[in-house]
This record gives sequence, C-alpha cells and structure tokens, in this order.
Amino acid sequence: MQRFPDYVSNRYSTHPEDMPDRFQKPEWDERRIRNWSEKIGKYTGTVINRIFESVQIKEQAYNPSLSVLNLSKSYGNDRLEIACGIALERIYSPRYRHIKAILTSERDKAVMPERRSKEQGYIRGAAYYGGDSDDE
Repeated sequence: MQRFPDYVSNRYSTHPEDMPDRFQKPEWDERRIRNWSEKIGKYTGTVINRIFESVQIKEQAYNPSLSVLNLSKSYGNDRLEIACGIALERIYSPRYRHIKAILTSERDKAVMPERRSKEQGYIRGAAYYGGDSDDE
C-alpha cells in the first residue's frame, strides 16, 4: 500500500482497478471521435475531419471536436448535421462557436422542412382514414 509522507494531507490515491465500473470507460481517441461524427452524418464528419487537419498534434483536436459533437445532446443529430452543412458552405473549418450560433439562431430549422418533406411521406394511406370505402 502506498502511503504519503506525514506532511502531505488531503491527497487522493486510487488504483484504476479499484474504480467503479462507471468510471472505467475507455478514453476518447481520434478513431472514436471520428466514428461518432460519421454516425451523425457526412457534414458533421467533414467538420470533425477538418478540425483534426487544422492541428499539429491530434490531441489538440479532441476538445474542439467533442464540443461540436456534444451539441447533438442539446439539439439532436438532425439539427447538428444541418448546422454543420450550413457552416461548411461559408467556412472551411467551422468550430463550435460557428455551429452553436447557427443552432441558437435556428437558421437550421429553415432548411429542415425541405429536407424532411423529401424523406417522409404519408404512412397510413386512405384506407386508414376510411377513404377506401363508399360508406354513406
């Protein structure tokens, strides 16, 4: 057992194997961050890739990338993806503040209805609403 000298007080000493399971999550790395961004969408993936390209040491991109990706927790994946697409139209390598500004001003919502109308349609059809029969 490791002991601190008598003059040291209020210091923690915890062995990793003694930590609870919830604290033993794998550390973030480049591959894990890029995978998360690709799951959200291609624009988000492009933003994260450009953040990694803009730094000399890859670890410098971890916090900016995670800041962008954590916006999906507050605004959702769809809105983040659209905001990243809007930001990429104007800025080569957008950062958190650019994307956050788009989301808070809700500029992404102006694009969302157009995108949704192409992806979704009527699911139930006329029979569900009683339109197939000629009941009188």
